[in-house]
Amino acid sequence: MAQPISIKELIKRKAELKNNRKNKKKQTLHIQSLDSHIKIKQPEKSLVVDAMEMAGDGGDEYTTYECVIEPNLKSTELHKEYGVEHNPMEIVHAIFEPGEVSRIAQACINLAGYGNSVKVVDDIKN
Repeated sequence: MAQPISIKELIKRKAELKNNRKNKKKQTLHIQSLDSHIKIKQPEKSLVVDAMEMAGDGGDEYTTYECVIEPNLKSTELHKEYGVEHNPMEIVHAIFEPGEVSRIAQACINLAGYGNSVKVVDDIKN
């Protein structure tokens, strides 16, 4: 069982924690409608804030567009082939099912620690 972390331990792990912040996490997701995998990256805090401010008005699409790194959704060749040159973010809906967009965005947000990375620990009563 995990114990409370001490100041001494935080100081000891300073370099490790700093390095973890620099190295953005990546994850591979299986997309059912494509029967294939994509790769996502951890979003920057500013991207998460922007997406949350958009809420139901394109936040998931924005997060997905910005965080999917394989395939490169920002490819001008891809935009041209799908006819979305004038609104490149539309590539998200051209490729993924609506429910997949939401799940991809949530997976990206989780990589940044906004998911289940913090849990309540019940106090043990004597």
